[in-house]
Amino acid sequence: MRRTSFLLVATALAASALLVPATARADVTDAKLTVAFDRLAEDRVAKISLNVKSASGVTGVQAHARYESSTAEPYATVDLRRTQGTDGDGVWEGEIRPDITARAGTTVVDTVITTADGATTVRRAWIDDCYVTSIEGLGAAPAVVDVEHPDVTLTGRLMVQKSHDRAPEPVQGMTINANSARTATGPDGSFVLRTQGGGHVYAYAQGPYCALSEDSPVTVQQQTTEISARVTPGWTVAPGTQVSVEGKVVRHGSAGLAPAAGVTVALDLSSGLADRSPLQVKTDADGTFHAYFTAARDVGLSGTVAVEARGGEFLAGSKASLGTLNIRNTSTIDDFVLRGAPIAYGEAIVADGTLVLRPNYTDETDLPMYLEYSRDGKTGWTIWARQTLPRPMSFYFNTTKPVTQDGYWRFRYPGGPRNTAAVSPVKYVDVKYRTQIYDFNASPEPVKKGKTITVKGLLDRFMDKAVPGPNAPVSIYFKPSGSSKWTQVAVVKTASNGWFSKNFTAAKDGTWMASYNGGANYFASNKPSDYVDVR
Repeated sequence: MRRTSFLLVATALAASALLVPATARADVTDAKLTVAFDRLAEDRVAKISLNVKSASGVTGVQAHARYESSTAEPYATVDLRRTQGTDGDGVWEGEIRPDITARAGTTVVDTVITTADGATTVRRAWIDDCYVTSIEGLGAAPAVVDVEHPDVTLTGRLMVQKSHDRAPEPVQGMTINANSARTATGPDGSFVLRTQGGGHVYAYAQGPYCALSEDSPVTVQQQTTEISARVTPGWTVAPGTQVSVEGKVVRHGSAGLAPAAGVTVALDLSSGLADRSPLQVKTDADGTFHAYFTAARDVGLSGTVAVEARGGEFLAGSKASLGTLNIRNTSTIDDFVLRGAPIAYGEAIVADGTLVLRPNYTDETDLPMYLEYSRDGKTGWTIWARQTLPRPMSFYFNTTKPVTQDGYWRFRYPGGPRNTAAVSPVKYVDVKYRTQIYDFNASPEPVKKGKTITVKGLLDRFMDKAVPGPNAPVSIYFKPSGSSKWTQVAVVKTASNGWFSKNFTAAKDGTWMASYNGGANYFASNKPSDYVDVR
């Protein structure tokens, strides 16, 4: 059991403040003051011992004893005499006798050292002049407590001993504290104190009686805790964003995990990560907590976020590292437009958009922007074209590289030390082959009514080069002379060499036209026409 009411007081100060006149420089190189005081000695004498080293030599040492007050006058002044060594390296001793009946408590002892160079040096020590107190029979019921059963009753008897030759006697009316509870001792020095937990039992200094602190005879069984939390809105945020940390603290109770209510939770952030220091919060009855902090304005800063459940008498603390928070400008790519989709095989992609950084306090420059392509829109993204923007702005890509396959397109800004990455919405572009009808002819011309008119032509498709378009449906249209309405009169398939041909009976004057109307992989063709005079 630990007690802090001492029978013997010995104070040694080797480096108190030096008080030196401005006109002289003290040459004391070492001064160690010790004041020994036995509180149970019948004569209650404080013995002063001072070890001093001085280059010029000590010419005098005087001790001044006063009660602890900056305005108190000395109640005793003693000239110390050298008992060992020399004036340059010796020991000076003396005695003072505090008066416990006149004024119990702390006495300040100032020793003033005067050296041959005319300078003075001061060393200071303290003694507590009081009668020694103790607690007899300190007990606790129950002897073991925990957070689920915290109540305890402390009992004991406060005693005081005034000298070695006198037996301890009870102290009446002295205040006893334990945690937040307090009571006063009875006529026989006894007390009953109802409190929670263990800790210490205190008797504060009162009159001539010494203060006392003893360990409470209570064993506290701590329960371990676990803390968990999540961070929103995410691990990369813009400057000044309010970041929320929500979580729960549970304890390992006698029946399993249970909410830990009233636990202090503190956020542990890397230096500079928060605009202001986050406040501590306490868990609610269900163990949950909700803490906030504001991300700093220092764009580019990264730091760790952890959360700690502060332990106490009944619960052990716990800590969880949550991750690394990055403070960045928020990047977005807006207004993504692909021009002319679907596009013809071999043509180039033309696209534009706008890069936006918020809040961009740092006026970012030299920002790389990529136009990227993927066959399936999920994997295999490759850079198709790139440029560097002088600042966040609208941009335009007019590429020259031919496109030969269907696929997905997007813009991507890779981000940087101060900016988040950004990806535009993904857009699909269908690539089709161009087609054209060549050598279209309706013949003969003129033709007699009732005779045969042959309509023919060649359909080509353009891949890496112009090749015949086989087995393609070509629509034949006729518009009678004087009419503005076209009428589809036939659909004919092209041969393997791309040629198509269809015979009709001449009935009236008019214009013949052919058209390939396109398909999944081909654009529609041109629509050549030919006039035939029927007689």
